[in-house]
Parts: sequence; structure tokens; C-alpha cells
Amino acid sequence: MRLSIIFAMALAISPGLILADTDPQTSPAFCGACHTRIYQEWQSSTMAKDINNPVVYQFYTGTNGKGEKDGLGFQGLHPGETGDCADCHVPQLVLDEHAKGKEVDLGVAMKEKLDHGISCNFCHTVTDVHVKKDANGRYDTRITHTVKQDKSGTKYGPFKDAKSPAHPTKYSALHRESRLCAICHLNQEKFLSMSTYKDWEDAFKAGKTDQTCQGCHMPLHEEAVELAVGGPKRKGVRAHTFVGAHDPKMLEKALTLDVKSRVEGDELVVTTTVENVGAGHKVPGAGPIRNVILKIDALDANGKPLQYAGDKKGLLPPLAGMGNPKTKKRDAQDWAGMPGKMYAKVYKTKVIPKLGRAMVGVGGFAAQELAFDTCLKPKEPDTMTFRFKLPKGADKAQVKAKLVYRWAFKPLADRKGWKLEDRPMRSVSQEVKLSDGKVAAR
Repeated sequence: MRLSIIFAMALAISPGLILADTDPQTSPAFCGACHTRIYQEWQSSTMAKDINNPVVYQFYTGTNGKGEKDGLGFQGLHPGETGDCADCHVPQLVLDEHAKGKEVDLGVAMKEKLDHGISCNFCHTVTDVHVKKDANGRYDTRITHTVKQDKSGTKYGPFKDAKSPAHPTKYSALHRESRLCAICHLNQEKFLSMSTYKDWEDAFKAGKTDQTCQGCHMPLHEEAVELAVGGPKRKGVRAHTFVGAHDPKMLEKALTLDVKSRVEGDELVVTTTVENVGAGHKVPGAGPIRNVILKIDALDANGKPLQYAGDKKGLLPPLAGMGNPKTKKRDAQDWAGMPGKMYAKVYKTKVIPKLGRAMVGVGGFAAQELAFDTCLKPKEPDTMTFRFKLPKGADKAQVKAKLVYRWAFKPLADRKGWKLEDRPMRSVSQEVKLSDGKVAAR
């Protein structure tokens, strides 16, 4: 009775939380009337912000920030098609429309706000997820085939004793399993372009991680907290913040960077080892436009770059940023041709007649060939060696190495007009005394 009264009061005093909706109970704001803390956590997450994310909209519709068609995106390469992008960005709308025999255009859904995106109601009404390969080793990842949902109004969650005056509740072991996340973090096109769940599954079975997706991306509250206003406080509750590559702490703990410098004759030799120690899947994860860059700067005593003396494998590819192709001007984030290594899964298209070449660094929806895959698997170190020419008479040199995360390839961000920040992961700075070969960390 007490919970029923609290529920009614929460709705009465929080009318601003209830969005205009044909079915208000599917709105996250409706859930937030009682699950206030959880709703606030979710609001801060990329899950909540996805429905209004201009990058998602532009990459789907093939437009730039001005609304102009630029051909760079799903509908730019597949005009007149809807594709399966909506499956994961507006999943409930897709399931509802599929029942009517209709497909969903993600651009229209986002522009007209036809759905709440990745919402409470969707995740907490899923009762089963089918993750299976066919005879050809390909996954069927259409959400209409993988998800079983209960639309009776019952909500599913990970606590056996949960009760609510607002709706029926049922315990769901699935909500503690990574398999729930496979709904969207596994996407089969020509290639398995979104392979995060499969990567995790491989690592888990190999004993390289003991965490589930929820274990890392939904941090455990240290103290006992309420699930709903007026409900009992309990331990073992996870935050609905869905932290990932936008979170500095997650980036910092994902990788280690070891740098060893030595002098060989008239060359400075820098050996780096990068290892994925903190992620239970490959790094970078998620979509194939994500990338991690290792950048190496070797400088003389005056801060002037030393001449690179290694092979081309030690230079960053064009996707690290080539500058403006017309003016040839480069900015501080254009690193192509500089010493380092890009960690990414890179696809390319077929040859496009208008360009006379293939496009490289595209989304999975356009992938016709894998250009390279250097993503870091859990607990598998990657070692590189970089060589630099030492000037005669030099007595010391400085080595700076850093790992940064970029959520898109620099040339793509430039073309789209996206603001791309370099998110720091690790950095090492060393001073090398050339006379005795000693190295001092700084």
C-alpha cells in the first residue's frame, strides 16, 4: 500500500517528467517518476543521448551538419534503402513496425522523434536473445529475429524479490548476462562489422576475462541504494551509466604502454609494447570507424624532430589525418606519415566509379573488403620498433609516446565537419643520454 501511495505521489508531483506519447508507459520519463536515480543515471549516458545524436543522424542519412547531402553514410551509399541501422537505435519502433509489415527509416525516426531510442521499456521487456550462426558461419542479427519480448506490461530485471505497484515484475537471469548486449553489439553485414559480443565471448571462453558486459559498463554501487523511490535499499545494484570510451577512467585502464629506448650506432631505437589489459573485448570496440593511435615523437635537445629511419610499417596511415586535400594544410591532429601505429578494423568499399577508387575507412554497411585489422585482443601484447637517425655530436634525445582514442577516422570527421577530440589513454616521456645510453623516465 505504501509503495502504491508513493508511486501516485511521484506521478502527481513530476508531471514534467512525462513526455507526450501515444503510450506514456513506454517513456523513460514515466519510469523515472519512481526510478528517479536510475533515470538520472540513464539520462547521463550515451544510450539516452543516442536518439538526438547528430553524428548518428548524419552518418545514416549521408548528410553534413548543414543538412547537405555529402554521400558519406548509409543512405549516401544505399539511396532509397532503410537498412537495419534502426534495429539498435530505435529498437522498440522497429519491433512494433515489423509487426505491421513495415521497415523503419532511422533518419525519419530520429527527426520526428518517433521513439525513445535505447530505453528502459525496451531492455526490461526482453525475455530472450537468440545468438546463432547459420550453416555458413554467419549470424542472423536482425532484431526481429534475435529478440523475444513480453509486451504484457511486465518488466524484467535481475532481482528475484523485486515488486512494483506500477507493473508486474519477473526475475530475469538474462539481465545479468552479456547475451542481452548481443542484441546490438553484434552486427552481421557482409562482414561481422560489429563483433564486440563475439570478441568478448572468445576472450571469456579462453579465460582472458571473467567479467560480463554489465560488470564493466554498469559499475556496481558500493553502497546500498534504492531501486525505486520509497523502496528498500539493497546491495548489488548496478549504475545505468553505461560507461565506455567517453569515460576517461575506462580509457585509462584499458591499455598499458611500455616504452624502451636504446642507442644502436647512429640510431635511436624505440620499442613499444601496447597491451589490452582492461577490456574484455578488442580495443577499440564498437563500430569500425573507431580507432586508437599510438604516436611516437623523438626529439633532439632543442625539441626538433629526429629523422625517421625505420620502414613504412612504422608510419601512421592516411586515416590518421592528411589535412585539407585542396590546400594541403594540416592541423595538429593530422598525423598520417608520422611514426606510430593505428589500432583499428578498417574496411573499404568496392571501386566507386565517380571516384575511380575504393573508399577506405567506411562503416560496415559499405564494407566490401577488409583492409586491415589491428585491434588489440585481450591479454595479447603488440610490440613495435621505431628507428630514428641521431645527429652527430648530440648528447641527448627525448622520446614521447602516447595512446589516444578517436571515435572516428580523422578524414571522415573532417569531411563531415565533426569536432574530433583526442581522448588520452596512456603516455610515456623519456630522456635518453646518448653518451652512455641511459634512459630517464619523465
